[in-house]
Amino acid sequence: MEYTRLGRSGLSVSRLVLGTMNFGSRTSEEDSHAIMDRAHDHGINFFDTADVYGAQQGEGGTEAIIGRWFAQGGGRRDRTVLATKVYLPMGDRPNESGLSALHIRRAVDAS
Repeated sequence: MEYTRLGRSGLSVSRLVLGTMNFGSRTSEEDSHAIMDRAHDHGINFFDTADVYGAQQGEGGTEAIIGRWFAQGGGRRDRTVLATKVYLPMGDRPNESGLSALHIRRAVDAS
């Protein structure tokens, strides 16, 4: 696997990124976990997600699947750089969407 630096963060990430948009909505949790294991086996350490992915399972459904995979241990979390996105509404109240500092902080904490 080839790796590159992520901006000025100092992080080394795989040039291939595992997108997780279909985890939970089209891909079962069991299959999602197998895909993430396989990605690690091949040196992919950069996973992409978003708080709105897997909305059929509720807000943050895909992130919850990834979290349960991390909880299995084995260094999964330590070996993974997780990128998530924020913007789309996560509720009907003010400050539950967009790019305000408050919404970004809440999304990072929830992720």
